[in-house]
Parts: sequence; structure tokens; C-alpha cells
Amino acid sequence: MARRSPAQIPAEPFARPKAPGRGALFGVLATYAVAMCGTTMPTALYPTLQDDFGLSTAAATQLFAIYAVTVLLVLCAFGSLSDALGRKPVMMLGLGASLASGVLYSIADDAPMLFAARVLSGVCAGLVTGTATAYLTDLVGSPSRGAAVSSVANMVGLGSGPVLAAWLIFAVPTVPMIAFTAHAVVSGLCLLVLCFGPESVPSRRLRLYPSLPLVPRFALRNFAIGGLMTLGFVVMGGCTAMTSILVVRSFGISDLRVLGLIGSLIFAATAIGQKLGGALVRRHALAGYAGLVSGAALICLAPLLPGMSAVVIYLAGLTAAGLSHGALFPVGLGIVLQDIPLGQRGSASSAFWVLGYALTAAGALGLGWVGELFGEAQAVSWFGAAVVVSAVLCAALHLRLSVPSRRRGGEPLI
Repeated sequence: MARRSPAQIPAEPFARPKAPGRGALFGVLATYAVAMCGTTMPTALYPTLQDDFGLSTAAATQLFAIYAVTVLLVLCAFGSLSDALGRKPVMMLGLGASLASGVLYSIADDAPMLFAARVLSGVCAGLVTGTATAYLTDLVGSPSRGAAVSSVANMVGLGSGPVLAAWLIFAVPTVPMIAFTAHAVVSGLCLLVLCFGPESVPSRRLRLYPSLPLVPRFALRNFAIGGLMTLGFVVMGGCTAMTSILVVRSFGISDLRVLGLIGSLIFAATAIGQKLGGALVRRHALAGYAGLVSGAALICLAPLLPGMSAVVIYLAGLTAAGLSHGALFPVGLGIVLQDIPLGQRGSASSAFWVLGYALTAAGALGLGWVGELFGEAQAVSWFGAAVVVSAVLCAALHLRLSVPSRRRGGEPLI
């Protein structure tokens, strides 16, 4: 009997709650964006935090990386929690962690408190990211649309964090952590909004124990193809952790408002890439990898140039990498979710984000450690070169996996 491809394997219909309405969808989108906003608020402030709390370059990037590692641990332990408990309760737990993180940032007076606030921020992202992706997919009733809208909410939230933090702190310098206080208040309001939202999956009997986010066996090929399209998360992690430090220490730019805009650039480019490049990448995935190669090559080249040329080329590289990443990863997420039944969607989306955040942490930690040893500029050049090589390899693997192996007269090998 011929083996069936993932597309031929029946899945549960994509159910949605009864008449969820635009208000419910907007509420989840806004909540997801607010949660993600809090996770990137420190991005433009790393040089300031270095000075105020006596952090080294490695410690500053570790402050970012500990967030990504926490997200990984939470996703691995509780990535399928929303499939059992329901989407809404898990979203509310995540927003509670976000509120607590904002409060802790606001009162922090030493480095350990900063790291504790960052851990709570990671707990928020770990609970919310996979859950919100599944929640939105449930509400819109389509895996491709769910991946698209959740990706936009994710990047809008991530991109607004550095700008809001930098401009609020610039506007009210007498309250150093005002941005985090404001975010804690907004997180509390989002908790209230979620209270009135619909639930999209029935609650089952719950046993609280670690449960790895898993992908059904028939969908493993899809997961591998979609997973290759997450390579841009390495650039997101490395450049988010290092950009403001590099711009201040190597390029000599210290205006907090400019740092906020630069810190948001790669997120804004990613959001635009989702809108403009998704259709192209669905037809020609290699175009996305080619853009990532181009952006990483410019990032590699920038620190080797003098003066303002270095800044311009570096920002061009960030933009190209962000556009390509934005075009690639939502398509990859849609590929992963396209055949997943309702009761396993939270687990599968969390598995995808586990891979994304693992790459994010690797980029941040790698750049931080190399930067501490050899300097920020040298580290960024080596980092860009490594991403170029990795993107070429991922493109080759993508081609190989996308053309099913043939055996016994043309059967697809799963």
C-alpha cells in the first residue's frame, strides 16, 4: 500500500469558536503585541544599562540571552499546556508574568534584579508565543492566515519595544524606568481584555507536568522544511543584543532616540517583509535565502569600513536581513501547521518557536562571547560571515527536502 504524503493525511477540521467576532480577534492580536513589546524594551538601553549597572559586553548580551533561554525552557516544559488548559488561561498567565517583569524593572537597583526581570519577561514570551499563534489560528480558522496574523502581531510588538522605551525615557528622564512602568500598566489592561475574550479549545483534565512540544510523525518533513526557514532568528538574536552596543562603542552614535529607531529597524523590516515578501517566498523560497545572504554579507562588511559608511552599510544589512527573515519564517510556520489537527496545534507551534528561540539565544550568546574576546566590530564581521555560510547550506537542504525522495516507482519518502 502506498504511503501518503503529509498533505494526504486527514486532519481534524480547522474549528473556530462560535462567532468569535473582530473584537475578540483584535483583543488577542493586541495582547500578543503588548506581550512581545515588553521583551524588546531593553534593546536600545543596553549601553545605558552597561554604564548604570556595571555590565560588561558579554554580560549585556547575556541579559538578552537569558531571556531567550528562559523562553526555550518554558516552551519545552509547557509548550502544549494550552492544548489541555485552554488558550485564554495560558495567555493570562503570560500577561501576569509580563506585568511582574515590568514592576521588577521599575524598582531594579542592581544587576541581579535586572536578570530576574528578564527571566520573567522570558516566562511571558514562552507562555504567550506558541499559545497566541495557536489561538489566532483557531480564531481565523486557517493555518496560513493564522501564521500570517500572528507573525505580524509578533513583529509589531517586538519592533515597538525599543522605540517606545527609548522615547519615553528620553521624554521623562527623571523617571529612568518609566517605560517598564507604563508597560506593566498596559499588561494589566490586557489581562482585563482577555477576561472577556472567547475560548477556542475545550479544557481537558489537567495534570501539571513538563510536556515537550511535539510534532506528529506524519508532519516531520513539513517541520524540517519550515524549520530551515527560521535561520533569520540567529540574526535577530545577535543583532538585537549587539546593535545598540556596536552603534555606541564603534560607530559613536549615542542619541537615545536614534538608538531606539535603530533597535527597531530589523523588527520593522521583518514586519514589512512578511507583508511584501511572503507570496514570493511561497513560490520561490530561494529568494528569501538569497536576501538573507545579502543582508548578512553587508553586516559582515560594515565594521571593516570607515566612518559613516560603516553605519549605512550595517543598517542596510539589517534591513535586508529583516526583510528576508520576515518573508521566510511565517511561510515556514504555515508549512509546519498546515496539516496539524486542532488538539495538537499549540504543541506544534510551540515546537516551531523552540527552534526560533534556540537560534535567537545562539546568536546573542555567540556574539557576546566573541565580542568580549575580540571586540564588537570583529565579532559582528565574523557573525555575518557565519550567517552567509549557514544560509547557503539551509537553502541547499530546503531544495533537497522540498523534492520528495523517490523509491519503488515514485512513492514519496516521508
